[in-house]
Amino acid sequence: MANLPPIGALWIGGSLTWLEQLCLKSFVDQGHPTFLYTYGEVKGVPEGVQIRDGNEILTTDRFITHGRTGSVALFSDLFRFHLIAKDPEIIYVDTDVYSVRPFPGNESHIFGYEYYVEEKKKGQVNGAILRMPQDSPALQALLEFTSNEFPIPEWLPPRHLKGIKERAAQGDPMHVSEMPWGIWGPLGVTAYLAQTGEIEHARPTDVYYPVHFADRRIFARRPMLTRKHLTDNTRCIHIWAPIKHFCAHRFGGIPPEGSYLDERLKHHGIDPREAPVIPQSDRSVVE
Repeated sequence: MANLPPIGALWIGGSLTWLEQLCLKSFVDQGHPTFLYTYGEVKGVPEGVQIRDGNEILTTDRFITHGRTGSVALFSDLFRFHLIAKDPEIIYVDTDVYSVRPFPGNESHIFGYEYYVEEKKKGQVNGAILRMPQDSPALQALLEFTSNEFPIPEWLPPRHLKGIKERAAQGDPMHVSEMPWGIWGPLGVTAYLAQTGEIEHARPTDVYYPVHFADRRIFARRPMLTRKHLTDNTRCIHIWAPIKHFCAHRFGGIPPEGSYLDERLKHHGIDPREAPVIPQSDRSVVE
């Protein structure tokens, strides 16, 4: 397909594993121009993926990691907002997002619910797949919100907000890295989309997040278990990166033969044995 919108992803760290290779290659094979922003050399980049310097979008002066886990998610959240603000044509995707169908080029807002509670008519939007126009009020609010590393997010539930306000009143403001997980991610994205009304553009869970995080292990099982979750509207699958650590501990660093992941890797011509996931001792319980 011609004239598909460009895809932008971020990778911080060493070589890509089979999971990132699979997901990036899926967009290349759909026909999307696919750019991987990096900070330094990255090995194992699939053919067709174009490397770009992350400093073009955001320098590492504000390289913030999560206090409890050490995760780079906060910097990643910050990066995606600046990327889509700089290039309104690009669609940001995490490197654990797999393309089922190509994106159309004519949608100004691209994001979706990772879960939705029908009875409450409420859900949470995930930012793993994200595009907003440059003049989006929600995008501008997110850029302003993330410019302050000691914010007071008034939209947080009282049980979280109380401690943040108490710390601020005592002259010891809470750093964003100490706040609830996803404060610059799904929590913030959902809050500002709701405030501006742009949440009306959020797609149902089956479009981008057909498999819930809690069900992620089905990717390492028979393909039909994953396909049961897909619909004619599914464009992407968030494969959820922890599945690779599960495979590392249970299956020697690669997906098991005959699994959905194994099937997809073969479809895209990727040999996971060339980029296995090395088990980490502290992953065995949580993954």
